[in-house]
Amino acid sequence: MGIRIESVSAMAAFVQAAELRSFKLAGQHFGLSSSAIGKTIAKLEDQLGARLFHRSTRAIALTPEGEIFLERCRTVLGELEAAEAEIATTTASPRGKLRVGLPMVSDLLNPLIGEFMKRHPEIELDLDYNDRFVDVIEDGFDAVIRSAPSPSRSMTPGRKFSMTTSARSMSCRAVSRSAGCLRSRTMLRLPRFQMAFAGVA
Repeated sequence: MGIRIESVSAMAAFVQAAELRSFKLAGQHFGLSSSAIGKTIAKLEDQLGARLFHRSTRAIALTPEGEIFLERCRTVLGELEAAEAEIATTTASPRGKLRVGLPMVSDLLNPLIGEFMKRHPEIELDLDYNDRFVDVIEDGFDAVIRSAPSPSRSMTPGRKFSMTTSARSMSCRAVSRSAGCLRSRTMLRLPRFQMAFAGVA
């Protein structure tokens, strides 16, 4: 027997009634009358072929079958909530504010920042241009990029950029400039979403 939408609603009503020990309070939670909650649970009992509550004029109490069903319903409803949250996370567009520290020599990064802003218009970048040493966490930065002359003879003369982020997951590849040509790929992962500065050729 498959689970129908109305069955999920009935489970939610049953769980509320069981936890609050009242059809009236469960109805108030959903904006329904106590009679509507009672009828919903009675229909659920008919479908299951088992009584879930002992009823009296003053109170309700779970039957042994109701105790078993309550734990199952909590599991099912919890899994549904987790699935909804997971889908919402994967489909939602990245949004929010990012504070990024950039070096005063940022001419190589500006095209990448522009491309990033086009790809993620709902992200607000707070760019702080300076060359001072900062504490990423203490100073409230999401990421800090600093530059220095490349010390490697194997690299074409230029500047090497390094990135520090308050997130634990981050990877950064060197950026070099040769005859006005920039090839780079900088990947930054933050706790709630992933961003990429695409290379500019």
